[in-house]
Amino acid sequence: MQASTAKGPFDRPEWIFKTKLDGYRAIAVIDSAGKARIWSRNHLPLEPKFPTIGAAVNQLSLRSTILDGEIVALDAEGIPRFQLLQQWQKRPTAPVAYVLFDLLWDNLRDLTGKSVVQRPERLQETVTPVAGIQVGGYIERRGMELFQLAKDKGLEGIIAKRKSSVCWPGKRSPDWLKIKSRPQQEFVVGGFTEGKGSRKHFGALLLGAYRNGKLHYFGHSGTGFSEKGLADTIERFKPFFTDKPTVENPPKIPEKIQWVEPKLVCEVAYAEWTEDEQFRQTTFLGWRDDKTQNS
Repeated sequence: MQASTAKGPFDRPEWIFKTKLDGYRAIAVIDSAGKARIWSRNHLPLEPKFPTIGAAVNQLSLRSTILDGEIVALDAEGIPRFQLLQQWQKRPTAPVAYVLFDLLWDNLRDLTGKSVVQRPERLQETVTPVAGIQVGGYIERRGMELFQLAKDKGLEGIIAKRKSSVCWPGKRSPDWLKIKSRPQQEFVVGGFTEGKGSRKHFGALLLGAYRNGKLHYFGHSGTGFSEKGLADTIERFKPFFTDKPTVENPPKIPEKIQWVEPKLVCEVAYAEWTEDEQFRQTTFLGWRDDKTQNS
């Protein structure tokens, strides 16, 4: 089930609260022989990207079980950082972990009809953590306190879930709420501008999102890249170069634009969403290799 968006944090006794982890949402499907396959929310295989996580799940010795969680990369303080996760495959300088927060099936038993309190309890009983596997927890009542802690630590925000709610796979529900301490958004990249001065490779990404089946431009992002990141981005784009605009409303800017087919999705933080529907003060956080562009 997917969470709806709430305007701000709150304290209510009928809700539980947990930190929102900044990583790849991952579903582990373990067959009757104990072999695990790990999938993104968009049904992309993740164990080729994170073989150590696949190996760790196989060590849990579970059968006919489905686990839900988030693959994250941890900084020196144990805080999940999306940028570190992006770097991990090329430079595995930070430990990665699969943080479990839900148990959907347990040894052929469907648990989706159980509440969001009952399933984590069963998860704690079922899973004995091994290296690379953590079992997440939650707190009750103190949503505003947890939100402030998430903000202080630079986390994306928190998740609130109504205690009585059950899981409806693939559905978005008001019983699950995401409360962000910093606004960020996934965008489809439709092109990029040329670099200026000492800036090599490119200037800024052109960010788009789909409306009524058509890709619209909503702003650009040029910060958040290392020199190597700029070069790697160009290599990602080369197979998708095109001469035609890929957005319905091409920006009227003096810089030369290289259009690319809308195949790649990135995560961007921003300061403001303006009245004329443009994002301001954007920072590139990383590529969403766990997702494909959606119309």
